[in-house]
Amino acid sequence: MAARSGIPQYFLYGESIQDVDEHFLHVESIAARSALHDWSIAPHAHRDLRHTLLVRQGGGQFHAEGNIQAFEAPALITVPLACVHGFEFRPGTQGWIVTASGALLGRIATHHPELDGVFRSAAALSVAKLALSPLQAKFEVLEEEFRLTQPGRRAAAEAALMAIEVAVLRLTLERSSPNVRTRNTDTVLVERYRALIEKQFREQTGVADYAALLFVSQERLRLACVRSTGSSPLALLNARRLLEAKRNLLYTNMNVTLIAEACGFADPAYFSRFFARATGKAPREYRAGRGQ
Repeated sequence: MAARSGIPQYFLYGESIQDVDEHFLHVESIAARSALHDWSIAPHAHRDLRHTLLVRQGGGQFHAEGNIQAFEAPALITVPLACVHGFEFRPGTQGWIVTASGALLGRIATHHPELDGVFRSAAALSVAKLALSPLQAKFEVLEEEFRLTQPGRRAAAEAALMAIEVAVLRLTLERSSPNVRTRNTDTVLVERYRALIEKQFREQTGVADYAALLFVSQERLRLACVRSTGSSPLALLNARRLLEAKRNLLYTNMNVTLIAEACGFADPAYFSRFFARATGKAPREYRAGRGQ
């Protein structure tokens, strides 16, 4: 185990951090790891791994970034890269957990951009009972290819993974409003902006600096963000900083000064005012109430 800003980090849960191979793909039953930990997976994060779970029997609670969502089988659960997450499974819960590297998913998203949004979201989606059997078959195919040592194993496993993610995409769209935004130049620019934020939000980088790094004007970036997300570039940057602050307050013992620095604020007092405006609570009050 390792910790970034005090948040527990693992390779796979309970395993020491190691470099993630760009082709990494792993499949195991939910019970294989959860039963060893009394069906409770404490909040943690992974450096470059994403999970997709199919719960075919049982249920529990899914913790993601301080939010808790109850789920009942059958259900599909997605955990994006770097998401602080945990589970409280009901004893005896059955299903699969598929773990893939960010590099593998990035390669898939490059060729199939419609899947990119699926890779970025945390969700617990109910599955219609009639849809469980064909979905379960996809996970069984992936598990079989993962266990085999036959020629073409990697290609077959990645194809099975894509079939699962397409199922997740379609289920997500079924749950979405009919006005789902299509991918356009604004969306692409905002995705690039979000990627830069993820790399640099801990630094004191302003919106003007981000625009320069993206080779666009501040106004072009503002219009893209507003049209694509309904929020300004500064609001998106501050939302990421706020998320990191909440993570550290909930999952670490770092003091407010260190948290401010970890979130890109030079002045702890200004950070405290920023946090209070956004949440209605001072940082210490938020921590004392465990985010409630």
